Amino acid sequence: MKKALWIPLLILALLLFVFTGCSSASDSTETPPDATTGDQSGDTTGDSESTGNTQEDVTLTAWYYFEEGTAEWYQAWADAVNETYPWITVELEELPYDSGPEKFTVACATNTTPDLYFDGFSRISPAVYGDLCLDVTDVVTEHQDVFLGEIKDGVVDGKNFYIPLQDGGGYAITVNMTLAEELGVTDMLPEDWTQWSYDDYLEICRAAKAADPSIYPTALYAGSSSADAAYYNLFIANGVELVNEDNTAAFNTPEALEVLEFLKTIIDEELCAGGPATTVAEDIFEYWSAGRLLFCMPTAFSNAASFYANMEAGNSAVFDFKLLAAPTSAGDYSPDCVTWGTYGVCAFKNNGNDEAIKLALGVMLEDPMYQNGIVNAIGKMSLLNNTTINYPTEELTEIMEQGAEYSANYARSDFGILESWWTDFRETFYPQLQDFYVGNIDAQTMLDTWEAGANGVLGAQ
Repeated sequence: MKKALWIPLLILALLLFVFTGCSSASDSTETPPDATTGDQSGDTTGDSESTGNTQEDVTLTAWYYFEEGTAEWYQAWADAVNETYPWITVELEELPYDSGPEKFTVACATNTTPDLYFDGFSRISPAVYGDLCLDVTDVVTEHQDVFLGEIKDGVVDGKNFYIPLQDGGGYAITVNMTLAEELGVTDMLPEDWTQWSYDDYLEICRAAKAADPSIYPTALYAGSSSADAAYYNLFIANGVELVNEDNTAAFNTPEALEVLEFLKTIIDEELCAGGPATTVAEDIFEYWSAGRLLFCMPTAFSNAASFYANMEAGNSAVFDFKLLAAPTSAGDYSPDCVTWGTYGVCAFKNNGNDEAIKLALGVMLEDPMYQNGIVNAIGKMSLLNNTTINYPTEELTEIMEQGAEYSANYARSDFGILESWWTDFRETFYPQLQDFYVGNIDAQTMLDTWEAGANGVLGAQ
C-alpha cells in the first residue's frame, strides 16, 4: 500500500538536513510523456511562434549521475525543452559515481565544463566560489513561488549560482535482516538502534562469519573517493571533528585512532570482502544486491528507497533490511551523523549559452512532473512545493520517517563539505586510507600524513 508523505517530510527537509546520497530509489506512479505528442503538464512559455523561430540552433550539454529510474525523467525534460524551444537541444550524459566526480573536477580545471551539471552542492560549491558558474538569479526570481523556502546554498553577494532541487537524510549502516535471521545473529543487534559499540559490531561480524564463511559480514572500500561520507560519518559519530575553527585539521585525535583501529580489525580478521584498498563503493552495492552482505556501510536513508526499487525491478535479491546509526567506541550515546548537502543544478558560463540555459531550467521548474518523477525514483525529498513523494510500501515509509526524525536530531553538514576548499581537502584522505588498508602505514602515521596534506590545502585558502 502506498502512503503519501509529502507535507510533513518536506517541511522537515527545510528545517533539518541536507542529503545527496548516492543511489536510486522508489517507485513512481507516473510515466514520462512523449514530448512529440505534446503530452505535458504545466504552462510553458516561449514556444517557436513567440520566438519567431529565428534563433540560431543551440545544443546544451547536461551531466547527471546514474540513479535507477531517473534517466527517463531527465530525457522527458530534454524532450520538453526541445518541443518548447525547437532551437534548443539538450544532450544528456549520465555519469557513474566512481569516476564522475573526477571528470567534473578536471572539467572545471580545464574550462571544459558542460552547460548544466546536476549534483550535490558539496561538489558544485568549488565551481560556484571559483566564479565558474552562471548567475541564475533571474530564473530563481521568476520561479520563486515553487521553492519551499529561502535558498541558501550557492548564494554569493546576494546572487544565485546554484538551484537546489532535492534534500534528504543522514548516513547510517544498513543491515540485511533476512540474512541476520539465517545466521542467527538477530538477537545480537542493538535494541536501541542509535547506540552500539565497535565491540558489538565486531562480535556480530565474527558470529556471522562463523555461521557461514561464504558471506561477507561487512565491506570496506578505498578504491576511489566515492561514498567517502560513510567514513566521515564514523569519525563524526565518534566525536571527531574534521576542521578547527581556525581552519586547521582537527582529526588527529585518540578518537580518530579508535575509528581506524576498528576498521583495521575488520580487515585483519577477514570480516570484510577481500581487497578493500582497491574496492570501490559500487562494488559494495553489488555484494548487497546479491544478498550476501550483512552490513552495508556506504548508505544514507535515501538508499533505502533505492534498495526497494532494485528488488522490485529484479535487480537485487529480495530481503528485509533496516538502518542503524553508526557504532561508536563507547556505544553509550546517540551519535551525530553526516549529511551530504542539497542536490541540485548549476550552469556554466564558459560556452556562451546563457539564454538557452535559463530557458531550459525554466521548463524544469515550471512543470512539477519532472521533479516528481526524479524524487520518486530516488527517494530524496523535493525542495519544490509542487512535487509529491510516494513510497511504495508501509515498511519503506516507516524507514523514511525514521530517517527524517534521526536527521532532525543528529544530522550535520558543517564539517567542511560546503566550503570552497572541500574538493581538494577530501582528496587528502583516500591515498592514506589505501596505504593503511594494505599495511604500509599504521593508524597514527595515516593521521599524521592526512593532517599534513589537509593543512596544506587549508593553508592555501
